[in-house]
Amino acid sequence: MTYQSLFMRSASAVALSAAVGAAAFAAAPEAGSVIGNQAVATYTNSAGDTITVTSNTVETIVQQVAGVTLTSDNTETIAPGGKAFLPHIITNEGNGPDNFLLTAVEDDSGTLDTSQLVFYPDANMDGVADSATPLTETPTLAPGEQFGVVIEASVPSTATGSDTITVTAVSALNGAETSVNTDTLTISNDAIVELVKSMVADAASGGNPNIIDAGDTVTITLTYSSTGLTAANNYVVQDILEGNLTYVPGSASWSDAAGALDDNNASTSVDATNGAGETLAWDYDDAQTVNFSLSSVGSGRSGSVTFQAVVASTANAGVITNTASQQVNGVAFPPSNTASIVVDNQYAVAVADTAINADGSANTAIASATDDDAASNDVVTEAGDVYQGGVIKQEFVLTNLSNQADSLSLQVANVDFPAGTTFRFVGADGVTPVVGSVGPLAIGESAKVTLIATLPTDLAPTASTNYTATVTTTSDGSGVSDVSTAEFTGAVLAASVDLENAVTGAEGDGAAPTNAGAPWVTSATDPGQPVTFDMVVQNEGPVSDSYNLSLAQPLPEGWTVEFRLADGSVVSNTGTIPAGGSQAFQVIVTPTDDALSGDTLVDIALVSSVSGQGDRIVNQVTVNEIFDVQIIDDQSAQAAPGGIVDLLHTITNNGNVAVTEGSIAESGLTNFSGAIFWDQNGNGVLDASEPVIDNFNDLTDGVSAGVNGLAPGESISVIYRVQSPSTATTGVSEIGTLSLGTALNSGAATDGNTADNAVEDRIVIISGDMALSKYQYVDPNCDGSVGTFTKTRQDVAPGQCIRYLVEAENTGAATATNVTISDAAPAYTSITNCGGACGEALFPAGSTATITSTNVSSDHGSVLPGGFARLEFTVKVSE
Repeated sequence: MTYQSLFMRSASAVALSAAVGAAAFAAAPEAGSVIGNQAVATYTNSAGDTITVTSNTVETIVQQVAGVTLTSDNTETIAPGGKAFLPHIITNEGNGPDNFLLTAVEDDSGTLDTSQLVFYPDANMDGVADSATPLTETPTLAPGEQFGVVIEASVPSTATGSDTITVTAVSALNGAETSVNTDTLTISNDAIVELVKSMVADAASGGNPNIIDAGDTVTITLTYSSTGLTAANNYVVQDILEGNLTYVPGSASWSDAAGALDDNNASTSVDATNGAGETLAWDYDDAQTVNFSLSSVGSGRSGSVTFQAVVASTANAGVITNTASQQVNGVAFPPSNTASIVVDNQYAVAVADTAINADGSANTAIASATDDDAASNDVVTEAGDVYQGGVIKQEFVLTNLSNQADSLSLQVANVDFPAGTTFRFVGADGVTPVVGSVGPLAIGESAKVTLIATLPTDLAPTASTNYTATVTTTSDGSGVSDVSTAEFTGAVLAASVDLENAVTGAEGDGAAPTNAGAPWVTSATDPGQPVTFDMVVQNEGPVSDSYNLSLAQPLPEGWTVEFRLADGSVVSNTGTIPAGGSQAFQVIVTPTDDALSGDTLVDIALVSSVSGQGDRIVNQVTVNEIFDVQIIDDQSAQAAPGGIVDLLHTITNNGNVAVTEGSIAESGLTNFSGAIFWDQNGNGVLDASEPVIDNFNDLTDGVSAGVNGLAPGESISVIYRVQSPSTATTGVSEIGTLSLGTALNSGAATDGNTADNAVEDRIVIISGDMALSKYQYVDPNCDGSVGTFTKTRQDVAPGQCIRYLVEAENTGAATATNVTISDAAPAYTSITNCGGACGEALFPAGSTATITSTNVSSDHGSVLPGGFARLEFTVKVSE
């Protein structure tokens, strides 16, 4: 049975618009989220009883959509032959993981002739590149995650004029979602001054210079650098302090002269003179403004003015930002960067080899998986041997011991690891770099991180070591911190020379792509979960070399691969490796979310950029078999004596393996009788040709032609038909249970999630009888377009709308009175009227509705035997 939106539209659309306009939509749902719920109807039967009945459940699956924001435009002045450093931040605005391709193209509208535009990672987004490894795309970013880059722009000594550079970030998910910035570079032979502002807390901040408490003192430094070809004369800097910062009198000083600057002098009075004869005048206006003027800043000279300010005791928790402005000879120059501090309450945090309980004791149920010594001694020890240039992984447990949610930052200090050792942190998955902070963590929540130490390639082999480093975690809210120790006691082995797995006993030594025809390393994973192969490439040639990284054979469609260096940067080349040196890197392979079970070869190849020499290693990813069948949802219904009720349910194969055998059973009825029918055409109505089923092998051709069962990711509708005896009396009820067997495929497999393998339907004998059904269709443009209602699963994207129909049918022999239908907006949605284009619709005439952004209730009065009450409304999926 299908319905179109043909019946009466209610007059309450204006009221609905006002309600929705005042409501905030929920956060956008991530890809794969299931949106679904049931409706409820109540009525009064002829005996005066108030009866409640529930509908079937309808579901929609949120599809992944891409989104990206690139921040922000830059305007820089640059000397001929100079370089400019242009910071940008990429934000994943989509609802699923994505990475973004980066391009920078000079527009050639001027005569700049930029000779080089190179992206470098800026993971901490401070405007300074983190490494010298170029990149062309971001790492994979989670929804809402940010990643910083710096473009290094080099111009020739003959450059003149100005030009613009178009910077573009493009989603790798669909290749169409883009964001663009425009950077402008202007060549100047005149004065050029760059101004950098920093605000650093004193020691009372708990160790993190950017996070302080109300009442603390911060040191503010204004650093100027003259990078132009001529001196910057009459240079003036003005800093208007944010309202929560109060200047500390007498705290100002100049890097070029000894002693404090005089707060009481006018801005034109000379406070100090440096060795070059340049004079500085300092002024504080006794309010919120400080400024200084320099008679001149010679080309190539730099200096700084430092002063202190106190954070107001009444300052709210959060970020305090400040920017300074500058002028040269009365002409405004670009302002400084935006400096910031964070004000918050004191929290308590811990980093150790186990989680920490509120009383300070160790929670050994959550412990480091790499710790080779005793638990709860606050030291993570790795005793296994590594090669020169090898990687040491040590897992730590962070715990938020605060009385509110908090995010934790991480630092590592080398105590006695060899000089040249590099350190980085990755998250609980052992792959994703920790960029910024971990969290927020709820009260008492713990999270695991792994410290990855990469030894230098020229480290002399040794049979005995005792290397240590200090790991510090700091509260983002207050700066309070805790420390733990990373200790390495294994041997450093002499490195071999080729492409190898960094796995003892499965290296792939020498020119051996396979292990006698078999993969060297096989890693099992679930669909959508990444597998990381730790690799080492060793240059055994006589000169330095670099190697392009690729796969010799493509992965299945939709699978992704990333090559990452030890600093977390995504690369396609190892970078230059000196003769006898090595480079550790990771190959991260991610199957699709719906990947079928089985083995996939990963043929990793590298080829020299210089000599053409190369090597291969064949590893393997095994996608685990996931068995998970589901039936939804419990329902309640009514029947007259001798009457029949049909209850619709959805059975879904949520696993990645076809289910060809397994029971589909009904039980619990005594005087009532029931049977399960397969709703083959999915119309929600039992047709004469549709069969009774009791096993997945009854689903003819359900997997493929000639193969019965239910394919991975597929759903079917079943109708549970229950008939009551003619002798049944009003008020008698029975519960029928529909259950899916946990032993699947003739006992060869077991359902991994049995919590959703059964539903209970309650059937009550009443003098009246009301059946409730729910239908849906997707309105992709939220413009009120009419579609065909169905009970089956649909796909929907963030920002699209879903139209619902709830229908109550009086299937009894008496009039049902006081009929009401109630429903609610599912998670990730809000009720909308599409600007008046898709308001609620009611039947019969005279029905009324009360609607908010989250709930709808309709009154339909009396419904005669064989009659209907209907409610239509629309929800919009958050974006």
